[in-house]
Amino acid sequence: MSQVLLKNASVIFEDCSELHKNFDILIHDNLISKISQTPLPSLEEGIIIDVKGKTLMPGLIDAHAHITGLNLSPKNIFYPEVEIFIAAANYLKNSLFYGFTTIREAGGADFRIAQLVDNQNMPAPRLFYSGKALTQTGGGADFRKPNELVDPCGHISSFSVMSVIADGVDEVRKAAREELRKGASQLKVFVSGGVVFPSLACPTLYEYSEEELSAIVEEACARKTYVMAHAYSDEAVKKCIKAGVRSIEHANFISESTVKLMSENNIFYDPTFISLLQRVESAEQTNLTSSIVANLKKTIEEGKKVYAYALKHKIPIAFGTDLWGPVAQKEQLREFEIRSEFDSPAHIIHSATSVNAELLMQKGKLGTITEGAYADLIVVDGNPLINLSLLLHPKDNLKLIMKNGVIYKNEL
Repeated sequence: MSQVLLKNASVIFEDCSELHKNFDILIHDNLISKISQTPLPSLEEGIIIDVKGKTLMPGLIDAHAHITGLNLSPKNIFYPEVEIFIAAANYLKNSLFYGFTTIREAGGADFRIAQLVDNQNMPAPRLFYSGKALTQTGGGADFRKPNELVDPCGHISSFSVMSVIADGVDEVRKAAREELRKGASQLKVFVSGGVVFPSLACPTLYEYSEEELSAIVEEACARKTYVMAHAYSDEAVKKCIKAGVRSIEHANFISESTVKLMSENNIFYDPTFISLLQRVESAEQTNLTSSIVANLKKTIEEGKKVYAYALKHKIPIAFGTDLWGPVAQKEQLREFEIRSEFDSPAHIIHSATSVNAELLMQKGKLGTITEGAYADLIVVDGNPLINLSLLLHPKDNLKLIMKNGVIYKNEL
């Protein structure tokens, strides 16, 4: 049995309300076994680390990541499987050293990557993967051009497929069962179009019928899991609410009345601002048209309004980034920076820890420093409850990174 004793820590507990000083934390194997404000006895065997009064907090959770993307386009059509795999490994490693000890993957990763992570064959956060996202013909994740008739999602191998096209109750039920059979932690479904890759045909207000969505949710519930939905419009989100979807991704163009409905049904809201801003800032390099850039800017501003509605109606707000590829991933921590313009550091940290843990059905296990929880911890040099920007510079400010009781960085 391995043991680690962290002494003299200033701790951010689950409510993220304040910093609690002078705590000792004892870790047995991969779990937090003892928390005490009275000094704990020294270990005969094990590792003792003096935290020196620095901030000990739960590891961060990114609830919307795409680890298999190599650039802005999700098709990845020109990249061999091995290159995509290496990119995914690098994305995971970078995330861990940014302080993210858990990632919910929103379409693209599969059981092969998850097995490598679970077997500790590479430094990586915990991975909750969705497998292939479900989309209808002509839907938000049907990336074909009008002249493309085969290979529906434009991918070159089963490894790199982000999505699967399924239409009708029977097809979506079978597609959902297939992803769950392959071990998906949750199901991802596209219930509206996107804002970066607008369809050449008529854009959709919503995708999938209530019957189709309900079938997908039913299959998830049968496996004791849930559905996350890409949705931007009122019409799409209302269909998700009726079907029993657990989390709404993006939701930039919904009304306050729809936000209120989400609150009444305890549905999680997962805005992803940095993905939009990063695409605006890199528009010239990625050859985005002026019309797409204008739409992205509008989407950001509308999303800020929705965020204000969510605060008003006390919706559980998750923390996700939705970034594609190694260049974009460099901006992963800037989601904290953007949200700090209209939310408090404590509430944002709460989103990125305990709220996300509850979203992932891991309440009490992840996103918290409590006895019996997994030892997923980071130490920050300074108080992020006062200065959230400390989290933007992990190389300088993260002094310890631990996932599942394993120390990946120790500069204390």
